[in-house]
Amino acid sequence: MVNCNVYHAQQGFLTLKITTIIYAFLLLLPSISHATSKQFPVLVTLPPLSGLVLLLAPNTNVQCLLPNNADPHHFQLTPKQVDSLQQTSLLIRSPRDDQSWAMLQADVPSFSLWEGHHEKQQIHRHHHNETHAWLNPKRVASELPHLVEALIQSRLVSEQDIQAQLKPSQQQAQNIWQQWERLVITYNLKQRGIMMQHPSWQGLFEALGVPIRGVLESAQHGQEYGPRKLEKALKVLKENPQTLLIADSNHSNRALTWLQKHSGNTIILLDALGTCGETWQSFMQRNLKAFSKITGETP
Repeated sequence: MVNCNVYHAQQGFLTLKITTIIYAFLLLLPSISHATSKQFPVLVTLPPLSGLVLLLAPNTNVQCLLPNNADPHHFQLTPKQVDSLQQTSLLIRSPRDDQSWAMLQADVPSFSLWEGHHEKQQIHRHHHNETHAWLNPKRVASELPHLVEALIQSRLVSEQDIQAQLKPSQQQAQNIWQQWERLVITYNLKQRGIMMQHPSWQGLFEALGVPIRGVLESAQHGQEYGPRKLEKALKVLKENPQTLLIADSNHSNRALTWLQKHSGNTIILLDALGTCGETWQSFMQRNLKAFSKITGETP
């Protein structure tokens, strides 16, 4: 009888121990999931795409392939980044801006912004040829629902949380668009017009109805401004002395500097790429504030 009681006591203790272990494991599951997310982050090709992810999911672990202040036109993936591509749960791209990068066609789960489809599912929707579409708040607002879907499918974010963030994020994009509209009015840009060396901001200013009086380079970052093109551009500036010269902090602006020296037109230095981990709202606000150079007032 004693042996029987001892046996039952041992069995009860063993059951309690197993139950305790299972309960402790269940408690650890959220931290395990969190650690996995940290180990396998969302990868983006370009820094401003990280801002779009953070707009929807502020606590997401996002890493950028393009280093800060690097030239995307002359970028090559390192062996370490190729390894990261093979481990990531999701790569977010903008193919019209990163199409020249080698190794991006590898078999990795990816989502192409502004391309009309998820690369794996071939779901088509409207798109056009605009590059640097993250600079246009209207394009951002229309693309956010598709980015939400891709992030949910990656299982790296909470579906409930990111769905709840969608409408506020779209409203923030609309607010930024309205600030650009006010800036156009404040600085009379529809009368002044702009000239650029690189077409980074062309899509946004065209959408705002601002005249583009000249673009000296192509989207392929070609050195296309010879003496004749510079003379023609200078003539345009003489005829339109209030035209703003839009420079980009991520590209050479030698031609614009030369034109400014010979015409006296104002140069506005904008940043089309931002920094990795910078929120999209902060990124756009910095560029809006750059125009305060014209009058010393912030619109």
